[in-house]
Amino acid sequence: MKRLIRAKLLFVLLLMLSLTGCDNTDQKQVKKAVVSEFDRLKELNSKTVQNYLASESLFPDASTSQASSAVVEEVASQFFKDFDYKILKIHVEETTATCSLQITTLDAHTLAKDYQRGYLTQVIMATANGQGFTDASLEQHYILMKDLMQKNNYQTISNSCSINLVKDGRHWKIQRDKELKNQLVGGFITAAANPYLLTPADTVDVYFRALKSMNTAQMGTYLGLNELFSNSDPNSQALASALLLQVQACFDYRVVGAKDNGTIATVDTEITSFSYNDILSNYNKKLDDYLATTDALIDGPSGRLEKSNELLLKCIAENTATQSNSVPLTLINDGISWKLQSNALLGKALFGEFNADTAATSLSDGENNSRTSSYNDSSN
Repeated sequence: MKRLIRAKLLFVLLLMLSLTGCDNTDQKQVKKAVVSEFDRLKELNSKTVQNYLASESLFPDASTSQASSAVVEEVASQFFKDFDYKILKIHVEETTATCSLQITTLDAHTLAKDYQRGYLTQVIMATANGQGFTDASLEQHYILMKDLMQKNNYQTISNSCSINLVKDGRHWKIQRDKELKNQLVGGFITAAANPYLLTPADTVDVYFRALKSMNTAQMGTYLGLNELFSNSDPNSQALASALLLQVQACFDYRVVGAKDNGTIATVDTEITSFSYNDILSNYNKKLDDYLATTDALIDGPSGRLEKSNELLLKCIAENTATQSNSVPLTLINDGISWKLQSNALLGKALFGEFNADTAATSLSDGENNSRTSSYNDSSN
C-alpha cells in the first residue's frame, strides 16, 4: 500500500516537473521574442522601426502611403533615441502569452500639439500663397515631424506596457496592435487624432501667428482683398497696398478669454491695427488745406480727385498711430479640429472703414462745403 502511494506521489511530482519545464521553456521563448524585437527597436533597425511608424497608424489621412527611407529613419532616430524597456512579468497559457514591461518612450503629447499647430500653419500658408490645399503626402508629414524634432527637445516618459503574443508552431510572435504601436510612439497616435488637442484659443493663436508672418502679397490673398477692394483701377490697388503695409506694421493680438460647449466656441480677442481715425483726421486736415488754395480751383474735379488720392496715400504711409478693438471670434469643432469662422468685425478691426471709394467719398464730402460753392461760382 505504501509503495502504491509512493508511486502515485512520484508520478504527480514528475508530471508537475514536466509541466513546469514546458512552461519555463515557453517563458524563455516569449522573453527571447520580446528582447529580439525591442533590442532591434533600440538599435533603430529599419524594418522594425517601419512596423511602429507605419502611415496607417501615425498619419491615417496621408494622401500617399510612401515616404523616403531617409526621412523615416531621421524621424525614427529622434523618436526612439531614448527608448528603453524592462521585462517585469511573463504569463503563458498554452498558445497565448502576455508580457508586462516598463518602457521609456518619447512623451509625444507636446510633439502632437506642435504637429497640429505646424500642420494648420501649412494649410493657412497654402491659402495665402493662392494654392488649393489637399491632404499632405506621407513624405510631407514626416518632413514636418523631422523639422519639429530637430528644433525642439521633447521629454521622455516611463509607462507600463502589456504585450500580447501568439504561438505559431514553435515560435512566439508579438501582436503589433494599435495600442502597442501607440504606446511605443509615446501616445502620439491618440494625441494627434484628438479633435480637442488644440483649444479654441490655441487655434486662434495659430491663425494670427501665421497672419503676422505673411508678406503683403500673402496677406492680401489670404484676407481676400480682391473682394474688399472690388475696383481694379490703379488708385484702388495703391490704396490696398498701402493699407496692407500698415496692417503688416501694426497688427498684433491678444486673447482675453474663451468659452466653448464642445462644438461651438467663442474666443474674445483684442486686435491692434493702424488707427483709421488718426489717418482720416490727418487726411481731412490736409484735404481742407489743399481745397483752400487756388491750386484746387485750377486743378478741376479730376485734378482734385487725383490730389485727394495722393494725400490719402501719403497719410496712410506716414501713419504710426494704432488702435485696438475687441473682437469676439467664433470657432466650430467638426470632429477633426476647431475651425475659425469668417468675421466681418475682424476685417473692420484690421482695416477700419476703408474701402476702394474712401478717397472719392472724402473728397465729395469736402467739395460739398462752402469752398466748393466758391469754385462753382467762379466757374460761372
